[in-house]
Amino acid sequence: MSNTRLQLLALVLLGIGGVQGKYGDLAGNWLVDYGQAELRLLSDESKQLQLHIYDVHPQDATLGYHFVVRSRDDRRAVANQTVPGQEFDASGSWLGTVNVTGKRFGYSDLLVELHSDGGAIEAFPQPLSIAVLRERVIDERITTYVSAALALLMFLNLGTVLDLQRLQDIVCRPVGPVVGIVSRFVVMPALGFGLGRALWPGQQPLQLALFYTALAPSGGLANVCAVFLKGNINLSIATTTINSLLAIAFMPLWIMVLGRLVYDDDELTVPFGQLSGGAAALVACLAVGLLLRLCVPKTTRFIFRFLKPLSVLLSLSLVGLTVGLNWFVFAEFTWQVLVAALCLPLAGYLATYLLSKLLCRSATDALTLAIETSVLNMTMPIVLLQASQLEQPQLDLVLVVPITASLLSLVLVIVFYGVRRCLGWNVRQDEHAFDHKQLIAEHDEAVYQRP
Repeated sequence: MSNTRLQLLALVLLGIGGVQGKYGDLAGNWLVDYGQAELRLLSDESKQLQLHIYDVHPQDATLGYHFVVRSRDDRRAVANQTVPGQEFDASGSWLGTVNVTGKRFGYSDLLVELHSDGGAIEAFPQPLSIAVLRERVIDERITTYVSAALALLMFLNLGTVLDLQRLQDIVCRPVGPVVGIVSRFVVMPALGFGLGRALWPGQQPLQLALFYTALAPSGGLANVCAVFLKGNINLSIATTTINSLLAIAFMPLWIMVLGRLVYDDDELTVPFGQLSGGAAALVACLAVGLLLRLCVPKTTRFIFRFLKPLSVLLSLSLVGLTVGLNWFVFAEFTWQVLVAALCLPLAGYLATYLLSKLLCRSATDALTLAIETSVLNMTMPIVLLQASQLEQPQLDLVLVVPITASLLSLVLVIVFYGVRRCLGWNVRQDEHAFDHKQLIAEHDEAVYQRP
């Protein structure tokens, strides 16, 4: 009975799917010349590829055969052509063209298979690599500059709420900033490295994308979140500024140490110009905001009154611009990306909060530092990846990691804020917690007391 079942199964395989044979069994060691090492084309672009199949010498002359040329992944590229055995000359050679059409950015392979009429199939062991590129709609430099301008406006807005006395206290007793530094440049890179290795073994570009996402210092979004969650805004901005300045030193160090383990490419570079320029611009905008508060009190009172709406508007513009121009990355969304995007900010938040409490920080400071660590930067990892010399379309394929992680970290904070509001927990816990009404009152009192 078992032999009968095996025979039936063999017949099904021969009749429907064919039997995958060993290369060389059907027609000797036949060869394929693609005329190039790699085929690169744009999405929705078609190219004619000249293909030469030769040295085809069937072992059984009575058995008919044909060749099938196809794409390994039809989602990326499409190629489907059949070459009958009758088109081969006496020497077993065929020369012709194959049409290949790009569909979605990414990688595929052009496979050449020999099919016998008996159902056996063997494939040429060296397929042609196909790289499908995304057509550029807007220059990436334009989006980078616009995003930077929005971020700097955000810091200019936040600079007006800085309190020099409280900043001095933070600098003189820098326990909070030290916790922020350790969390950002020790805890988060270690988490990113471990998660990347666990979720994408052997996929170095994705590991590198998550590592850079964890390493990049937080931006103005973390400061805005601290405003809404009634955190210590002075500590939040001070930590962001210090981390942005220290990133110029810590990023090259981490990239030289763990970056080489994640991605064994000697061309990993650090965009020192962009890092130093961004840090200098951040400090300049905060200084301008602080000067506005000291020198133009009427203007700063207006900013105080509309601080939250302005912060929300700038934040939505920054996030909307980045996501809108990179919407294509979500086609590469997988469960591994979801797990990484959830685990990285949650683990960062818990680790930083526990470290803050171990060092006897107040609840407000612990919340502020945890938010500072867990709200991930969306723009900086993209800049780092662009500087890493990843070729297209590989760069586009990995952008889903930093963008998704940053978005979900923001969503988690919004959910956290909603829960706090519903349960009545979103209140000031000490004098350092942010309250825009008290800020306006203190500012009016200071202006009134001026001679």
